[in-house]
Amino acid sequence: MKNRRDFMKSSLVVSAVALTATTIPLLAGQNTKANIFAYSKNNPGRWEGKDKSHAPVVTIQGNKVTVETKHGMAPEHYIVKHTLLSETGEVVGENVFFPPHDKKALSHFEIKGSYKELYALSFCNLHDQWVTKVTL
Repeated sequence: MKNRRDFMKSSLVVSAVALTATTIPLLAGQNTKANIFAYSKNNPGRWEGKDKSHAPVVTIQGNKVTVETKHGMAPEHYIVKHTLLSETGEVVGENVFFPPHDKKALSHFEIKGSYKELYALSFCNLHDQWVTKVTL
């Protein structure tokens, strides 16, 4: 380090990374093998009150999974992507949205395999990533 100022900057960066790594998993409110770092209905964190329009809603019929985020799709504020993960973190499916072409944040996935849990992720361009856990 050249001087005390460089040392202080480096210390702040390391502290911020360590704090983020320990607190973000708690936001999901779920201890998972998938290590999902996201907000949830039960743990909206700094986005309290946003859960109804940001937490994904999951329905399952047989091997078909539907993920919907009840959120507007305006070019300035929209759901960017849905991702469906297994309990081990395997990507089971993903869907990227392009407003104004996509009018709803609605995804359909077909499950090929046997899973105990699935995690539906919904990423908003302004309000971060949200997760809903589904036990099968």
